[in-house]
Amino acid sequence: MMYHTALPALPSSARHYMYSLLLLVIASYFAVAFYRVRFHPLARYPGPFWAKISGFRAVYHAFIGDLHLDMLECHRHYAYRAFETTPTAHDLQSTVDTTAHTRKRRVMSQAFSDSALKTLEEHIHQHLAVFIKCLAEGSSNCDDEKSSWTVPKNVAHWCNYLSFDFMAELVFGKSFQMQEKIDNRYIIDLIQPAVFRVGVFLQMPELAVWNVDKIFLPNVRSLRDKFVALSRSMALDRVNMDSKRQDLFSHILAARDPETGNGFSLDELWGESTLLIVAGSDAISIAMSGCFFYLSRHKEAYKRALDEVRSAFSLPENIRSGPTLNSCVFLRACIEESLRMSPPVGGALWREVEAGGGYIGKELVPKGCDVGVGIYAIQHDEKYFPDPFTYSPERWLVSKENPAEAIGKLRSAFSAFSIGPVGCLGKNLAYMELTVTLARVLWSLDFRISSSKSASDAQESYLLRYPEHSKNEYHLRDRFTSWKDGPMLEFRRRHES
Repeated sequence: MMYHTALPALPSSARHYMYSLLLLVIASYFAVAFYRVRFHPLARYPGPFWAKISGFRAVYHAFIGDLHLDMLECHRHYAYRAFETTPTAHDLQSTVDTTAHTRKRRVMSQAFSDSALKTLEEHIHQHLAVFIKCLAEGSSNCDDEKSSWTVPKNVAHWCNYLSFDFMAELVFGKSFQMQEKIDNRYIIDLIQPAVFRVGVFLQMPELAVWNVDKIFLPNVRSLRDKFVALSRSMALDRVNMDSKRQDLFSHILAARDPETGNGFSLDELWGESTLLIVAGSDAISIAMSGCFFYLSRHKEAYKRALDEVRSAFSLPENIRSGPTLNSCVFLRACIEESLRMSPPVGGALWREVEAGGGYIGKELVPKGCDVGVGIYAIQHDEKYFPDPFTYSPERWLVSKENPAEAIGKLRSAFSAFSIGPVGCLGKNLAYMELTVTLARVLWSLDFRISSSKSASDAQESYLLRYPEHSKNEYHLRDRFTSWKDGPMLEFRRRHES
């Protein structure tokens, strides 16, 4: 005998109610879409059709990590070519410079003064010695070409360890010791998901309000919470540490707003220290990895930078910020060109227009709108940077063919560390660490691209999706800051040619 069961049919009134509700939802969506396309204050501005209707398009690109490349394509198709600087455009910058932001910037800037940077540099050299040792590990002193080189090393990992050790030393008063021990390397695994979450929610803040990460990113949320707890604990430990210690945190702790005489509260200290750890470590390690990538793939630039450093310094201990290191202009040009091609933050740093709106050129942007410029996009604009996918440090050096006026045009569009009121306060610290680190490595070690096939897998897989981009570019995934992998390089102790 067979038994059949069936769900009871819904009453006709209930079905009618459900259909009506469904139609109402669909009609509401189309009404909103129609309004945004035809009547919204921003409807007249050019851009992708689906981006006008919903923020999910930006969320998708942020999720897969190619938002900076999408912005480049939008920049090519829709961007205004240029605006003359006007007082009204300047007002747009000042409207988002809130009182709270200005106060914090006044306090924080004291920690990055020239005198403060001199005390911070000593901490760099402590960790650099370990960095050189780790990169050279496995390199013999013999002249045999094969055995003198190390096994392939993922430079992105080692740059991560160095930058996190250095920033932890400056901010929390103690190194994570990631270069020598594996115990604390898990901290990177806590931070990256948190940054990924921010990058996605930044494109559509409603997702954070709806708590969709609890459903779609449960592990990311828990890892973020672990890092928040860890950073708060370390900040409290640093507050109770020896007050005579001179580091970044001590300068922030002692700094006072020159107008109000107030410093930071405990919660503000924790917030700023966490930002310094995450943003500082990420930006420096990304920029450093990019420099290794480009120098290893451009032999003439590598040889010129190496000769410049080795002729300027007789001992590695002498490599410090100052006139001699400043004379290594080609090394600095290599860093600038790497930052141009692969900026640590490739997307737009959105800024909200406040009361009264603001003008971009002749166009009034209403209150509440977010505006920004894709950093990767503008730094690959042929109007400012001819052959934008070609690594050319010479474009930053004055010559007969490249006068100072041409370089000034480059710098007007160069914004690897952002510009204006939201420009990176730690820019000079980042340049100092990048320059000193690369100079020490170039003086002490030789390096080359690994012949291992696995060494290029990360770059090759990326190029399968973006074949139009040059194989000579260090590709990053836009996660608010960027995710990186490689290059895979082999090192050996210095050999004179």
